[in-house]
Order: sequence, then structure tokens, then C-alpha cells
Amino acid sequence: MILPDDFVFTQSNLQDYLDCPYRFYLRHIRHTRWPALVVDDAVAFEERGQIGARFHRLLQQYLLEVPETRLTDLAAADPSPDVLNWWQDFLINVPPWLSGIRWVEATLHAQLAGFHLAAKYDLVLAQPPDGLVIFDWKTSKKRPRKEWLLNRVQTRIYRFILCKSGSALLKNATVEPEQITMQYWYAAFPTAPISLPYDARAHEKDQAFFTRLVNEIGSRKADSFFRTEETRHCRFCVYRSHCDRGTQAGDLAAFEDEELENETDLQDLDFEAIEEIEF
Repeated sequence: MILPDDFVFTQSNLQDYLDCPYRFYLRHIRHTRWPALVVDDAVAFEERGQIGARFHRLLQQYLLEVPETRLTDLAAADPSPDVLNWWQDFLINVPPWLSGIRWVEATLHAQLAGFHLAAKYDLVLAQPPDGLVIFDWKTSKKRPRKEWLLNRVQTRIYRFILCKSGSALLKNATVEPEQITMQYWYAAFPTAPISLPYDARAHEKDQAFFTRLVNEIGSRKADSFFRTEETRHCRFCVYRSHCDRGTQAGDLAAFEDEELENETDLQDLDFEAIEEIEF
């Protein structure tokens, strides 16, 4: 096994593996830095990620009960008008849904088949009598289909880990799949959240899926992480020239037409390096 002992599986690296095993190998095992652009308009691409990160910071601070008026002033002062527009739409639509016990930016861990899994949540909300709602904030321009979201690793692993390890939040109470709902809120579609309830059948499928997946990855040798045959995944991959699958960066407009989430998939932006909001 070439994975280090402390390797942690997340929605990000598992999605990379499913898109292209070789991308997973280069990015998460060899940690290869490659001087290629994801899209042609690098400035606009990075700016989009930065704007989304700043908006996420506002919501995080709001959920931690920083005064709303102070956050509104910050949103109004943001160089992008999108931030204030999204913030106002958030205040109009979302707070009525947020009653209950909150865990903000919580990270949960689970063990599976001898491997370590982790998920970091924007918000987990415990609502009476026994519901658990995972909220995830998105600033992408496209609202994807529910079926697409159900098949994404993020949805599957977030619900799965909460079911496996949510007792850590609930003081050792057992968490049943039927208690869990994942809710995506798209800032560009503020009145139309996408709600994805969980159940025992889906949990069983996820258990089998992730068990097979981590065992498959863990048993691979370095020379068996092959390039994907789905070359559409190469269009916006920084390693495309490394793999002789093109040197031209993808088109930003085409990227936005793809059913990709900017907070999930723009992994080459270092969001952790963005300064915290100061008060």
C-alpha cells in the first residue's frame, strides 16, 4: 500500500479519484505541483473563488452570532456587489430554517475498513424532535439537478459520516439515517434550496460503495493509477499537459456551464490562506 498511514479520505480526494485515478495519484500521493491553468481567464477564475470564500466567512460569522449589522456593513464594503446581494437574500430566506442546536464548521471523522474518513460541514443543525440537517452553502451560478447532487461524493460522504459519527455531536445518542437531511442553498437561487433526505437503503449503498472504494485505492500500486478514459474530465484539469491531453486551458464560460461547484472543485485555490474577517 502506497498511502501513508495518516492518509485521510475526504470528499475532495475521493471525487478526484473517481474522475481520474492518475489525478488522485499526482495530487494527493505525489503532491505534484503543475504550472497549468484550469481555465483561460485565470484572474476571473480566482476572483470567483475568492468572492465565494468571503461570502462563506460572512455566513460562518453570522452562525456564530456576530451582530448582523456588523456583517451587513462588511458585505456592503466588499468589492464585489455579489456578496451584498447574496447576503441580503440569505437574511430574507434562510434564518427561519435555522432554529435548533448548531455546529458550525464542524469536522467529523469515521473509520471504515481500516481507513480514515473525514468531512467538514458548513453547518449541522439538530432540530426537534430528532432531525439532523446538513446545510451547505454554494455560490456557483448554476443550480444542478437533484439527481446529480445525489451521486456526488460530497452528498454521499457527508450524510454517511454524520450517520456513522454524529453521536459525537449528540452526546452518544444513536443517529439513524432517516434523521438526516442534506440541504444545499444556492445563493443565486435563494428561494429554492435542494433538500436530500437520507434513509437506511441509501446508507447501506454508501457503506458498500465507500468500503469498496477505499479498499480499491488502498490496494493500488503506484503504477496502477491509470489516466481516465473519460477525457471530458481533462478539460479543466491542471495536469492535462502532463498527460499529453492538451495544453490549452478550458474556457471559463464552458466551465460555468458544467455541473461543477466552485467551492468543491476549485481545489487549486488556497481558501485557507484568505484572511479571516476582523472585527
